[in-house]
Amino acid sequence: MREARYSDIGLQLKNIRERLNWTLDTMSQATGISRSYISDFERGFKLPTAKYLKYLHDTHHFSLNFIFGSDGRMLNPRVEKNLKPDFGKYGEEIDELLLYLSRIPHALFAVLGFFAEYKINNKQLVKQFLMEKEGEGPERQII
Repeated sequence: MREARYSDIGLQLKNIRERLNWTLDTMSQATGISRSYISDFERGFKLPTAKYLKYLHDTHHFSLNFIFGSDGRMLNPRVEKNLKPDFGKYGEEIDELLLYLSRIPHALFAVLGFFAEYKINNKQLVKQFLMEKEGEGPERQII
């Protein structure tokens, strides 16, 4: 029997599909990824592919933070507010990073793994910083 190594991520992916009111077949047709592969994502047997994550994020505006962090808003708050993030002097580096992440799945998983670990180890710091940046009071949870 196989071990479900990514069950938390799988649960989030299933929640997203159910929020869309889609079957595995519908999701498969929309993404071009086989039904059984998507089922493996949702049951936690495999990590989702970059193509699948990109589809959920770009087409339906689901937050990768929600998928990998199991917390926060399901929908990307910047999309909800119709804002584009400003990375200032790091804009070119961020664009290059996003290009690589969209083409090299192993790089995507490495960065997402690092990000998830950073969030877990620095949860209070991240929460405080985001609340200050968004100008939201402490009563509203962001992550």
